[in-house]
Amino acid sequence: MHDLSLIKAVLLGALQGATEFLPVSSSGHLVIAQYLLGIELEGAGLLAFDVCLHFGTLVAVLIVFRRDIIDICRGFINRPARGGASLEPKLARRLGLFIILGTIPAVIIGLGFEEFFERLVSSPIAAAVMLLVTGTILFGTRFVRRDGAGLSRMRWWHSLAIGLGQSLAIIPGISRSGTTISTGLYLGIDRTLAARFSFLLAVPVIAGATVLKLDDLAALSQASIIATIVGTVVAAIVGVVCIKWLLAIIRRGHFSWFAYYCWAAGLSSIAYLSFS
Repeated sequence: MHDLSLIKAVLLGALQGATEFLPVSSSGHLVIAQYLLGIELEGAGLLAFDVCLHFGTLVAVLIVFRRDIIDICRGFINRPARGGASLEPKLARRLGLFIILGTIPAVIIGLGFEEFFERLVSSPIAAAVMLLVTGTILFGTRFVRRDGAGLSRMRWWHSLAIGLGQSLAIIPGISRSGTTISTGLYLGIDRTLAARFSFLLAVPVIAGATVLKLDDLAALSQASIIATIVGTVVAAIVGVVCIKWLLAIIRRGHFSWFAYYCWAAGLSSIAYLSFS
């Protein structure tokens, strides 16, 4: 593994931290950015670097949603909520069960089609086309109702449908947050809950992917370890900022605005890759 300078690692870390949570596809942007920056990471080296950046975004979710995560853990062990709790034990347990249920589709599809999706990682043109698909999904959310159902009215099949949307985001260019939040909105779920559920749903998936890819970390060369660590820290910091920013955007009902960015990024990338 080579051609990973400190500056490039910082740029990719910031890109990962922003695009993992903003509905514009982190995998698609990383594939295209690595191509444009001339970073020649292949095989296990590429996967190891991407896993580290994803771990950084996992840390960001754990920081922002630490109260929800603590409430869910308390709910499962039936401990009473404390002063800083945002959820009663019954609702917290309900949310935790829905997260487990919503993770199942990604586990099945991710493990069953892992080799196929890993081949897609190396195709920047495919990622660019999928960005157009993501933009179309986001644009449709502008037509959904603003007053959605809360957690007490959310059903088990809602979590499965959102989990299926998350599994499709294994394809580079399909945004995980964009697909899961959009699915929740299409199902009539409250905007803030849809976003909150989407971010919490990322925890087991990113954590599981990190554990499964730990062996790939051996592919990191000694020269690239420092750059990878710096990129991971940057991904975490930028991730925290972008999560809070996106939550504010969703509360204002402007989620569909990201569609224009995805269309512009996808079309410009296709044009560049076609004529370069």
